[in-house]
Amino acid sequence: MAGAESKTWLIVGASRGIGHELVSQLLKRGDRVLATVREPTGEHAITYWTDANVDPSHCITLKCDVLSEQSIDSCVAELAKVSQLRLDQVVINAGVLKYPNHATGVSYDDLAHHLHTNTIGPIVFAQRLLKTDIPIGTITFISSDSASMGSFREHEDGFAAYGASKAALNMMARHMAAELKRKGSSTTILLLHPGEVKTDMAKIEGLDWDVEGQMEPHESVTACISTIESKGLDDSGTFWTWHNKPYPW
Repeated sequence: MAGAESKTWLIVGASRGIGHELVSQLLKRGDRVLATVREPTGEHAITYWTDANVDPSHCITLKCDVLSEQSIDSCVAELAKVSQLRLDQVVINAGVLKYPNHATGVSYDDLAHHLHTNTIGPIVFAQRLLKTDIPIGTITFISSDSASMGSFREHEDGFAAYGASKAALNMMARHMAAELKRKGSSTTILLLHPGEVKTDMAKIEGLDWDVEGQMEPHESVTACISTIESKGLDDSGTFWTWHNKPYPW
């Protein structure tokens, strides 16, 4: 088992990119991690997450596809079976960006796909998790600067459905935080912009504008972990950047 000072994290959407890097860094520092992927295979052994000398019992891989309500329910049911589980931190990282997605041209199916993956699935997963008896410290939704209405990025041509789906995520999460506060819940809800990160999702061909300040996943995730862990219940319902700065809604 992990050490007495270690924390238990649930990372939803961990197969690659930011999610994978989160699992890797958390395991290396001695935390216990439950990681979800769409289709777990024998590939998802401890060596998939890190080449460090880590106790395999510190990582559990679970199946979850946020596009399927049944898959979400099955995953949460598996979590509820884990004896004496307390989730100190939950990071819901599942997301999609299918470029281009113009407001004047995105198809019905592509708009729905962005909303189901980036908004509906993450929110429903959090709903189901909150209905269990599992104690939960913080739920962090990975958002984006593209979600901001107060700092609208007009130059981001072809990001309309993506931005709308992340803005909808922000609004739902703010309502979730407010509802939990009214109920006297001790769970914190955060939104986090991880920065411009060099992941597979960010490899977009045909952009006619520059993506400035791109970071490697390691740099972003190191800062994201620090920011997440610096927040408490008084911060519930707030939106932050990876480097711990408030971001405009």
